[in-house]
Amino acid sequence: MKTLIIDACEDDRDHPVIEKIIDDQGWTDMKHFKVRDMDIHFCTGCWDCWVKTPGICSQKDDEEMILKSYPSSDLVVFVSPIKAGYESYLLKKVKDRMIPLVHPYIRVYKGEQHHIQRYDKNPDIGVVLIKDKDTTDEDILVIRQTYERIILNISCELKFLEVVDGIDSL
Repeated sequence: MKTLIIDACEDDRDHPVIEKIIDDQGWTDMKHFKVRDMDIHFCTGCWDCWVKTPGICSQKDDEEMILKSYPSSDLVVFVSPIKAGYESYLLKKVKDRMIPLVHPYIRVYKGEQHHIQRYDKNPDIGVVLIKDKDTTDEDILVIRQTYERIILNISCELKFLEVVDGIDSL
């Protein structure tokens, strides 16, 4: 299984958690992007990826490596600490920049309007959230609901959403 790990931890303190999950899952064919070490800009909302250069973001930075790896993956694992009740800003900016992965055109799917898929098959999604001492059950529920909407929009499955203790929560 080709696994793409998008690691939005802000420092090395949580990496033993990630390494344990990788070992436990037995992932061997994987790409592991550490977002904190990458040059990824925020989405500008220009929509060039839909209008001028379909499927390609006009910003030239390290997000291109993630976007190129995505379609050939079987599973994309998003890893993030929970900060102020939500995922880190590092993961948010990566996900915002993934809009070129779908067409701007709309279809009715499961009684709702959703984007037409750019690729025949999208990888399934896994999520690892690293909670801190202030994380609530409601925070986790909101994040889960966000991913449930994402998988509905891109026609894939949420394989797992795992919440683990971070160093700050011990």
